[in-house]
Amino acid sequence: MNEQKISVVIPLYNDAEIVEHCYRSVHSALEKSQETLFRDYELLFVDDGSSDSTLAILLPLCGRDPRVKVVELDRNYGQHAAYCAGFEAAGGDVIVTLDSDLQISPDAIPVLLDAIRQGHDLVSGVRIGRTDPFFKRTLPSRVFNMLVNHITGVRLRDWGCPTVAMRKPVAKACLRYGEMRRFLKPLAVRLARSVGEVDLPHQPRIGGRSGYGILDLFELALDFITNFSRRPFQKVSLLGTALFVVGMLAGLGYIALRFLSGVPLDSRTQALIVLAAGGGLQLMILGFLGEFIIRIYRRQNGRPLYTVRTVHAAKGE
Repeated sequence: MNEQKISVVIPLYNDAEIVEHCYRSVHSALEKSQETLFRDYELLFVDDGSSDSTLAILLPLCGRDPRVKVVELDRNYGQHAAYCAGFEAAGGDVIVTLDSDLQISPDAIPVLLDAIRQGHDLVSGVRIGRTDPFFKRTLPSRVFNMLVNHITGVRLRDWGCPTVAMRKPVAKACLRYGEMRRFLKPLAVRLARSVGEVDLPHQPRIGGRSGYGILDLFELALDFITNFSRRPFQKVSLLGTALFVVGMLAGLGYIALRFLSGVPLDSRTQALIVLAAGGGLQLMILGFLGEFIIRIYRRQNGRPLYTVRTVHAAKGE
């Protein structure tokens, strides 16, 4: 691997109780790996509009460690936007994303970098031995994995794992994709030429709580469908077309039997034919409208995903 510098991006939101522990753990892991894997590194903490003392704890880190940058967002935008803000400020040749709760240990960073050295543009972690509640977190995550695999056509075992390493061109390319940046990993996977996966042990969080509940995951899935793929609208159109054709053929067959063979009138048969043809036509029109609307939405939506208030760094940076 010819890369000279590693950027580790860590979003924080009301994580005052774990900031110091997170910093020490990541710093220790990077110091141990620096001799063999890379020459330089930086830590980018993204304060995602915290209302507690998270930012006040972060700022002194810039003064005592020149490798630390703090990206301060003007309000809470969510994890994916925070990662993108970190990408924008990152100067490394390889960018690693890590959650502040350290459910994936910072010791995973050398594992990811080893996989990058093998020629991958992006390497994603796979959480092994998950400690999250099954029905609240693990099961919805598995359903979301199946949804994303189906829509993107790319098979990853764990789309929800936040620990990823990617080369700088992939990370920077993600910043050009508007609302689609809200689904960072599916977008990055599409932009990468070679994608790898590595198994990473999952452990209990060191503090704080998850920002995602079942309703949040459901909302994320709906947003993903409308932002990232036209397949649902295409399938609605296809289903509607099929129903309409079946209804029309059944209607023509019924008319032929009625006049050529003297088949008696049957109100139930006529109702089924009308329902199939009419319902199919409605679904077909709905699918076509969805196609047009999502194309207009993607073309016209130019709102910013986040707004950076300040980037704090050591003097001279």
